[in-house]
Amino acid sequence: MLNRNFVLPQALIFISLIFGFTSSHVFAEQKNQPQSLKAKDSEELKPQIGSMDDEIAVDAETFEFSSAERKIWLDDHLDNIKSPARLYYEFIKEGSYEDGFTDSVYLDVIKINNDGSKDTLLDFFSQDRNQKASSDNLNNIKGNPVIGIYMQGDVMDMNRLTEGSWRYFQKRIKLAISDEARIEAISFDFDGKKIEGEKITITPYVKDPRRNQFDNFADKRYEFIFSKHIPGSLYQINTVIPDNSGSDKKPLIKESLTLQNVEFRS
Repeated sequence: MLNRNFVLPQALIFISLIFGFTSSHVFAEQKNQPQSLKAKDSEELKPQIGSMDDEIAVDAETFEFSSAERKIWLDDHLDNIKSPARLYYEFIKEGSYEDGFTDSVYLDVIKINNDGSKDTLLDFFSQDRNQKASSDNLNNIKGNPVIGIYMQGDVMDMNRLTEGSWRYFQKRIKLAISDEARIEAISFDFDGKKIEGEKITITPYVKDPRRNQFDNFADKRYEFIFSKHIPGSLYQINTVIPDNSGSDKKPLIKESLTLQNVEFRS
């Protein structure tokens, strides 16, 4: 995932991924964007990333969200955490296209508020890869903030890989979650137990009318695994970009973020 050191407003991430944008964005609008976005550029980048004043395509009060949208963006993922806790996720990137790495994500639930919302701290990646999140978007929350930061990093990485527009990929993901997501019951092992959950799968670029402009990456698959039986509800996010040049090829890029451990604090 792209090494980003600017603040990502969590509320903006949720709104933009759910609703999309009304303006038209051509695929190649950011061809001259640098490969790495530095902290000193954050003020300059804010208008491109958007603001809470951006128009939205639908009325949030009347719009009927899909089941997948609700499960990913609107559910109270943190409802099953009743006392302060630390959630440890492991991120692994591998594949034949570029160098991989392993890193850690720590979500600390530090306070349970009277309305059931949580105050949290998020340490997403270490050292130069650390992803910043505003404290305003980590307090009084009910959704798992790891999801939004991960997905914003994903679209920025697609921007880097293709020299395209992160907004374009964001809109394709939004449409896929809304209209094309497949939800299936699954089970997985966690903490020595068999856990029942659900897997949401999307392939946002497979039928993309512009896929010829980034064909090597257009078969990318996203999987989100949730269970109300594990703290924070999110067990795993997987993304795979297959290598279609041969039947036995390793994926070009394979990434996973998996819950490894939960520690409750008295």
